[in-house]
Amino acid sequence: MSMTEEKVTPLTVKQLLSEGEYVIPIYQRNYDWGEKEALQLLEDITDYAGNNSDQHYYIGSAVVFLRSVNGHTYYETIDGQQRLTTLTILVSLLKRLSLAPWFEKPNLTYDHRKEADEALTMLQYNRNSEHPAAQHIVDVFGLFAKHLPPVLKAKGLKAADFAEYLFERVIILRIPVPPDTQLNHYFEIMNTRGEQLEKHEVLKAALISKLHPEEHNLFHLIWEACSDMNAYVQMNFSIEQRRVIFDDQWVALRHRHFDALGRAFCEKGGKLIEADEEGAAHTLNSLFEDAKNQVRYELPSDGNSDDGTPDRFGSIANFPNFLLQALKVCYHDSEFYRPEVDEAIKLDDKGLILTFQTVLKSMADEEERGRFVRFFIMELLFLRIQYDRFVIKREYINDAESWSLKSLRKYDNNKVQYANTFSSNDSEEESEDHAAKAIRLLEAMFHISAPTQIYKHWLNAVLYAVYREEAITRSDLRKRLYDLARCFMLDVYLAGEGKVHGFEEIVFRERYEPKNRIEEINWELIDCGCNVHNFIFNFYDFVTWETDPKGYSEFDFTYRTSVEHFYPRKPMEGYPQLEKEVLDCFGNLCLISRGMNSKFSNNMPKAKLNNFGRIKEVRNGLSLKLLEMMDVVEHEGNWGAREIRAFEARAKRRIKDALSER
Repeated sequence: MSMTEEKVTPLTVKQLLSEGEYVIPIYQRNYDWGEKEALQLLEDITDYAGNNSDQHYYIGSAVVFLRSVNGHTYYETIDGQQRLTTLTILVSLLKRLSLAPWFEKPNLTYDHRKEADEALTMLQYNRNSEHPAAQHIVDVFGLFAKHLPPVLKAKGLKAADFAEYLFERVIILRIPVPPDTQLNHYFEIMNTRGEQLEKHEVLKAALISKLHPEEHNLFHLIWEACSDMNAYVQMNFSIEQRRVIFDDQWVALRHRHFDALGRAFCEKGGKLIEADEEGAAHTLNSLFEDAKNQVRYELPSDGNSDDGTPDRFGSIANFPNFLLQALKVCYHDSEFYRPEVDEAIKLDDKGLILTFQTVLKSMADEEERGRFVRFFIMELLFLRIQYDRFVIKREYINDAESWSLKSLRKYDNNKVQYANTFSSNDSEEESEDHAAKAIRLLEAMFHISAPTQIYKHWLNAVLYAVYREEAITRSDLRKRLYDLARCFMLDVYLAGEGKVHGFEEIVFRERYEPKNRIEEINWELIDCGCNVHNFIFNFYDFVTWETDPKGYSEFDFTYRTSVEHFYPRKPMEGYPQLEKEVLDCFGNLCLISRGMNSKFSNNMPKAKLNNFGRIKEVRNGLSLKLLEMMDVVEHEGNWGAREIRAFEARAKRRIKDALSER
């Protein structure tokens, strides 16, 4: 074991923030975490605290350089300062709440950034810095203060229990850089290769160890190709490799079995799957060694992209989540299936390694584990092809972005095109028909309603459908998605107390038929102001689009996440104050973007119509429910209690009619 490995130290959060001194050097960027990163960290920790309170949660690493200046020893933080600062902010909040008596003052300081130091110190004393350079620190503290109580309530956690779990069970690895490391070269390499192994890379090593050495290269080739989620998987192989793996159109696999694919490569002499050094995973020790020896690196070029569009598409799922999605789908119908193991497979990538360990431990011997790994890597590749064909991506063209549902298709001279998945030809210009657009809108509806990775149960349903039926028709997929939406509405989001059914039960049911009846809808869940789930609004918009697809041809789902009271809760002076039950009913609510929320402010409905509803470019970006509400103001000249109640009745009828469809 190397000196570096011997000095890697696992620390609890309490140990991390109370022992030693950490300095953020001047060459590091300022703290810049925002809402997305901070709340994701909070959600990750609370999830684990609620479901695995007896287990440690590994939160990542801090790469440090041990310095001693005039007898004063401290850790110069090279990587991990964003996470370290965020943990300090969170513990400062808990200190305010009298839950961290051990936390005396931050042991984290910023070199030559006095305002950041002061901001961190002030937090625990009910004071917030007003210096612009400390804004991110103050903002994240405010986010934690606002969101911690409802998050804990939703997870069924007491604040004291959460604090104890955070302090004693959340682990961060402190990784020291060897003393002879050339730091400038370390940074160069870190920025081009990555400074540490991610969870899926650790998992890769664990799985590949179950194979014979001569099988490693093929496993590595497939795994690495599948791991780049933002490119169509075929483009992550060389042209020569594609000819072995895929059919003549580069659409379907020539072989579904690992051994058969291995033999096909052997027929080519095996040269096409020899692992190259550039693609191999590098440990931190090798990175440190390269830095010591001043090894030079360049960012890798995209050698496989035939059309120069490596950044054209953006995936809605990351690779760790996709690994769990694929495992859940292919394990369910496999020879390795065991009900108790299947139940343990969750779509939460925080438990990625533990989940696969559970699967492997359930098997009889190493021979069976090797057979599973060969099976899984081929099913992973197959599902990546299906994912690329049948699951929406974010497409970026000419500084514009939109949802797309496209398939890669090869044509002459090894070039590719991206045509609509359900189009009749290979033209990228062919427009969608109604069913194809409905599929794209339905998938976008599911995704934006719950963009967090662990809630993508709908994606599991799609993958399961296209796994079972490789050439699924547009009408079948549209029906599957719509039936799934009805189940989500009736059995989850509008279900009465004691009548909520689990997502897994819904997804893996043979036929998507809701268990709850329309007569059992809990309408209180639709009339609860800002607590109405986004999915309900988005479902309403979809069924509204279906009433007039041509009239709403410009409509698309975007990240509208703020619930807006069309008639404001605090009306401007001179306007009546409506009753709370009227203000908070579904008839007065809609979804808007966060940016639009600030623009709307407390404007009255007529002002919202005049300022935003008459501008075509703005109008095209609004929800259909909001457009309908503006149309009422346009035609009725008013938006008061009478109009709200009338709209409410129409909206509920539309929802009931949509949920009644077969």
